[in-house]
Amino acid sequence: MRHLKAGRKLNRTASHRKALFRNLAKALFDHESIRTTTPKALELRRFADRLITMAKRNDMHSMRLVFADLRDKEIVKKLFSDISVRYQGTEGGYTRVLKIGRRRGDAAPMAIIELTQKREKEVAEKESKGKA
Repeated sequence: MRHLKAGRKLNRTASHRKALFRNLAKALFDHESIRTTTPKALELRRFADRLITMAKRNDMHSMRLVFADLRDKEIVKKLFSDISVRYQGTEGGYTRVLKIGRRRGDAAPMAIIELTQKREKEVAEKESKGKA
């Protein structure tokens, strides 16, 4: 029985799961929106929200902890200087998962996971395109 065991195994070993979430989180923080299967997106949400919460503390210890998870200096820099600043006044709810149907080849349930607050310049560009 798996009582009180949080998280999905996703048919992967622990090291493979760790690498999977590391790569998905890097892609999410880089592109701010990615498309993946629904179970991966739901698990990634837990992982990514924890990293954003750590980045909001904005001290050297939390930066080292986040770097230990992501192993990419550029993404960690973006997370601390850009993404965590957007969520300073927010307590949780940094990502959203939108279900988009099933994949054509194997009918796997697909979802889009994205950061809830977009960059200001992207939002301004979309609004200007909508008005023109």
